[in-house]
Amino acid sequence: KVPEVLAAGHYRLAGDVRPGQALIGWALAQHRLTTYKKPDENPQGPRVLLTSDPARQSGALAEAEATAWVRDLVNTPAEDMGPAALEAAAEELARTHNAVIEVTRGDALATQYPMIHAVGRAAARSHAPRLIELHWGREDHPRVAIIGKGVCFDSGGLDIKSAAGMLLMKKDMGGAAHALALAQLIMRGKLPV
Repeated sequence: KVPEVLAAGHYRLAGDVRPGQALIGWALAQHRLTTYKKPDENPQGPRVLLTSDPARQSGALAEAEATAWVRDLVNTPAEDMGPAALEAAAEELARTHNAVIEVTRGDALATQYPMIHAVGRAAARSHAPRLIELHWGREDHPRVAIIGKGVCFDSGGLDIKSAAGMLLMKKDMGGAAHALALAQLIMRGKLPV
């Protein structure tokens, strides 16, 4: 809460306290999804937290950036965050880090994953279901799989949830958003420990 109410400027924790996780919280408190907002006429400048432990700073900021990306993906309205938009986010990640992306959709999805296809076959073409895989790293290294559920809201199928349950439906793709953000941290060499 503190970074939200302070004026723009540079701050330091009292004493010789190292910010640790506070650095992540400090950065995230200043993040906003601005895609749908007009530019602020009186923007507030950054509130910078100084640290005596600069070695931890880049990792903490990378973790904060990844968390902000997850929040942006999840908080984007379902109309703009369907399967195609999630695929575009994965493609951008793959392009940035020289990863290979494989997308299974259409007839291949119907043949290889008939139940996924059956649930989503009523969706409009732009919201058609798909499976997205990213491959990155050296072939001779052990494989690690990161899996995230990426069911985008209103991607077809039947509505069997109550009205109250519908409020959280757009967050069903949060697992995929987390998996992409974790993959980004790994590819950047910034995996938190």
